[in-house]
Amino acid sequence: MIPSELIYSGKGFLQPCMGLNPPRGIWCHVAGIDLVRICDGRYYVLEDNTRCPSGVAYVLEARQVMKRTFPELFDAYRVRPVDGYPSQLLETLRSLSDLPDPTVVILTPGIFNSAYYEHSLLAHKMGVELVEANDLAVVDGSVHMRTTKGSQRVDVIYRRINDDYLDPLAFRHDSVLGVPGLMESYKRGRVALANAPGTGVSDDKAIYAYVPKIINYYLAEEPILPNVPTTE
Repeated sequence: MIPSELIYSGKGFLQPCMGLNPPRGIWCHVAGIDLVRICDGRYYVLEDNTRCPSGVAYVLEARQVMKRTFPELFDAYRVRPVDGYPSQLLETLRSLSDLPDPTVVILTPGIFNSAYYEHSLLAHKMGVELVEANDLAVVDGSVHMRTTKGSQRVDVIYRRINDDYLDPLAFRHDSVLGVPGLMESYKRGRVALANAPGTGVSDDKAIYAYVPKIINYYLAEEPILPNVPTTE
């Protein structure tokens, strides 16, 4: 359905991700779908974000402000709650491990990242550790986290770092934001990553034009929400 040259020439295509087998066979655990509404009231899908989607923290915090400022709106209209998002996210992340009580962490590039506020907010609301690359190390094929009580194995990583910077041994060798050996540990099933490395291939705007055809091919359905008019 998609010309192969679009895949292989895309910036999101990463050769080291060929042949990966992510836990449960799920590549994309969190997706950010941007919608726009035009003057006649119709909605369109503007783009798909499947690598490291960000922005949900603003939804959560804006809702709290709205509830305090305009409580009458929530009495008059059937506004659906959003405060359950962190617990649903944590449940999704925990489901990637076979362990009954897996250790989940959020991997952030650090305080200078534009989405750091979201990383820290989600870590707080989910009750998990927020870590940077220096806090993690691959030991005997498994990922471990440095803590004040010693080393602790990490089972699931919600990574908020782009693929290219995840592991300097597999991708960009000049990356100081990633964890050396992380991809090898992932391939061996010693740790789960969300989203799976390589999902950025579907972020490509060239692929966006083919999404309606992809939906029709795999689901035999027509999209409920159309794409913004574009050309292939």
